[in-house]
Amino acid sequence: MQKNSSTDVNINKDSAAIGIIGAGRMGRHHFNAITSYGARVVAVHDLHPKAAEDLGTDANSDVVTDSLDDFFNTDLDGVVITTPPPIRLTPIQMACERNIPILVEKPPAYDVSEGRKCLECIEKSNTIAAVGFQLRYHPLYERLKSIIATETIHLVRSVCTINYYLDFQMPTWFLQSEVSGGPLAEQAIHVLDCARYVMGDPKPIQAHALAIKNMALERDEFDAENAIQMTYEMDNGVFGTHMNHCGTEGFCFDVEVVGPHLRLQAILADNAIRGYLNGEKIDEPAVSNNSIGLDKTGAWLRAIETGDKTLIRSTFSDAFHTLSLIDAAIQSRNTGKFIKVEDL
Repeated sequence: MQKNSSTDVNINKDSAAIGIIGAGRMGRHHFNAITSYGARVVAVHDLHPKAAEDLGTDANSDVVTDSLDDFFNTDLDGVVITTPPPIRLTPIQMACERNIPILVEKPPAYDVSEGRKCLECIEKSNTIAAVGFQLRYHPLYERLKSIIATETIHLVRSVCTINYYLDFQMPTWFLQSEVSGGPLAEQAIHVLDCARYVMGDPKPIQAHALAIKNMALERDEFDAENAIQMTYEMDNGVFGTHMNHCGTEGFCFDVEVVGPHLRLQAILADNAIRGYLNGEKIDEPAVSNNSIGLDKTGAWLRAIETGDKTLIRSTFSDAFHTLSLIDAAIQSRNTGKFIKVEDL
């Protein structure tokens, strides 16, 4: 996790009592991030009481429960939602009814239909609502965004690889499409959102994907595809492609942009930008911190403390456009047709 810089003071403990809904791996990650910024986790909710108890004990939380009513009866300054994607709407509704700021993990909702309902609640309450796209806070991609800000871009390419189908060291539901939404929603969404970020947040027009599961055929508890190739169009005139494989040795989150006078690739594994720009070779390592010295959790907590929503680089309303891109691609899989976002 990217820490807050030494020039930043910690969040005021008395003004940041945070609750976590979903006490699994990501819930524990957020607990560590929240406490590293000086805030407190005062309430933990999970449908599995043992999971809630384990995290609640570590956090020394006042409330540990499997009841959302009991959870929201706590005095909270913010709620982190790390549930599986189908369980988003109810906790978001309950938080918005109480005007409690929200940080929801990706994807912001299971699909566009659910996302619209969540967004309606958020806009009605006008509460702070962030989505956990951490790549927007990574200095590597911040730098790429800065470099190309005044350049012409025609193409963008992203790549995501991970080893799930090789060692199965992940929560089972990650490879169950009915719960996770499949690799596009569970994995690719991070890099595709990052591609939108570096280009200045264009909106998607249409998308298409080819997908197949041809690994671990004996494991019928998993139906998520391991190999996906996606093509899409953005409203800034850029065409994009994305390659995703979740049965590959070696982790990869890469974003590449191409224009008349540039070809630049941000390679997360090497933490560097390489290529050429206006006749000059580029081989630039990323700096240690981004320009605000805050990661996704710190930016959200600081926004709660100060009321400055501009610190949040991934609002729910903007993340909804990334969700729309993903949902169009998911609905197009193996149909041979592009799905227009406006038809979702």
